[in-house]
Amino acid sequence: MFGFGKKDEDGKQVRIEHRGKYTRASRTGGVAVRAEEKVGPVNLTANSSKGVRASTRVANGTRMALQNGRFQLIGRWRAGPLGFNLSKTGVSASVKNKAGTFNFLKPQYSSFKFAGVQLRGKKAAQLQVIYILIAAAVVLLAFIARAGIYLLWLLALPILFVWDLLVGFIQGVRDA
Repeated sequence: MFGFGKKDEDGKQVRIEHRGKYTRASRTGGVAVRAEEKVGPVNLTANSSKGVRASTRVANGTRMALQNGRFQLIGRWRAGPLGFNLSKTGVSASVKNKAGTFNFLKPQYSSFKFAGVQLRGKKAAQLQVIYILIAAAVVLLAFIARAGIYLLWLLALPILFVWDLLVGFIQGVRDA
């Protein structure tokens, strides 16, 4: 009911809240009652904590709305671990990994989770940079190791070919 024990696609604990058809209660947002209605392509929403909103989908991942008389253009796009968001405060680009999220354009919105402790803000951004550098070093070392093995194999092939020719030639001369 409140999300205890419920995990997201990464296996992390989801937000602790209650979401009903007309109600929502969360630790940070409080309690709110809402009603939604779809009129053609426009969604109308009345919320006790946010007010009245009329919104419509412009394109995939992009939505345009009028909330309490203010225009909003909101977009959220994701391609694998990379995300790009458009909101009233501007744009942001982020990358998601097992330790959390690093926001390139707004590092103060980064998060880092280790041993059940979640950090947010500049401290999290610093730890994310360290995590990303270590992960990049591991990937680079694995690439170098695989490339080295591949090059050794490519160098060994002509030598083994010549060796096989010589051994076959010598055995042919002995048998004749």
